[in-house]
Amino acid sequence: MREEYDLKTLKVKRRGMLPSLKEQSPEQAQLKITIVLDDDLVNYFKAAAQQPDTQFYQTQINQTLRQAIQKKSVLYDADMDTVKKVLLQDSDFIREIANQIGQRT
Repeated sequence: MREEYDLKTLKVKRRGMLPSLKEQSPEQAQLKITIVLDDDLVNYFKAAAQQPDTQFYQTQINQTLRQAIQKKSVLYDADMDTVKKVLLQDSDFIREIANQIGQRT
């Protein structure tokens, strides 16, 4: 380590939203972050980005995450009757319930 540093040349990493974007709504603003993903996931999106007329792999990851959130919120917003109907049509769900009941008796 140096004894002295020239603070004028020191580079500072910016965290959070860029100052020029603070006036935008959160839906419009994008944040630059560091994230650790599995190698196979990144390779999948990079390969998809190599196809003609496709978006950058980071944009594809962003859209996939947004879709997952929207699907989750749709499920929470669904009324209970709809959820019950869907579950009662799911044979794996019914089988698991039967197993749980069988273990209790």
